[in-house]
Amino acid sequence: MIPGTLTLTRLLWNYLKGKRGPMQNVRETVLDRTANRYPSILYTHKQNNRGTLVLVHGVTARASEDPNLVHLSRCIASLGFRCLTPPLVGLANFQHIADDVDTVATAIQRARDIADDSVGILAFSYGASYALSAISRPVTRDCCRAILAFGAYYLLADALEHQRQLLVRNPDPELDDADMLYLRYTLLACQRSDLQLSDAAWQAIQHTLTNYMLPSTLEDKKRALRTYAKSFDFVDLMQRYQRRSLSPVLSPAGQLHDVACPVALLHDPNDRFVPASHPERIRHELDARVGHSPTATLTTPMLSHVSVDPRRNLRDAGRLIRLLKPAFGFQ
Repeated sequence: MIPGTLTLTRLLWNYLKGKRGPMQNVRETVLDRTANRYPSILYTHKQNNRGTLVLVHGVTARASEDPNLVHLSRCIASLGFRCLTPPLVGLANFQHIADDVDTVATAIQRARDIADDSVGILAFSYGASYALSAISRPVTRDCCRAILAFGAYYLLADALEHQRQLLVRNPDPELDDADMLYLRYTLLACQRSDLQLSDAAWQAIQHTLTNYMLPSTLEDKKRALRTYAKSFDFVDLMQRYQRRSLSPVLSPAGQLHDVACPVALLHDPNDRFVPASHPERIRHELDARVGHSPTATLTTPMLSHVSVDPRRNLRDAGRLIRLLKPAFGFQ
């Protein structure tokens, strides 16, 4: 079998079918915590080390403790690879701040020092765009052997405008799917100081967001919004957020010519929030680099940001494994 194929097939199987929770052969070490108490966590196999990766989360209230990210990190570490998961404070609070890009860059350097070797990066959703910006910097450019970016946007302002238009076309929260509902909750949370809601309302909203990635019905997820914020003008909330100043470093646009490592882009054709044109724009800019192979891409319904389900399109599982290999150090 081609090197790495069996290992990465096991990884997908363990992630999809394996039991969740701590693993006997994996050590989990909290390296430090932010002022908000979000931990930077290092997952290591207790006996073997075959390489090191940095995993960058997306928009999730639990930051580095997001249950999907933790499960993936444990699965990777159980196969002998270190995983470092830095917490992005802005994304954990549903806001876009330049400090999060600095956090990713620092984590990559830290992982490089721990490994004494180049590291792979797996990055998801908005965190994938941050990671692409981070690895364009001189201090991190030579730290990375490869990156896989799942669901990255090219230009943040364009992604936000696309989401505003989604809200215009979907005015009734009662008709929301889980993705649209999540967007509404995040718009509430990121503008908490400007909204007149009771403490009980904020407790219910925060509880919903903190547990959003855990199994529950859509009706359960809708309860807090239906009770406290159903009548809000969410298009107006998005427009208010769009008027905020957004640092250019939050978008990989214009920075990708400085990326030195191989890049693979994975995207869900049904992604509600980042249109397929964004990975194409990222690919186009990366492919303008001199001396680099064409950027590997995979657009498939088998994945959505951090969720992978090969049953949606089994024939793409082999392509996903091939794109994963460089980040894990396999040829």
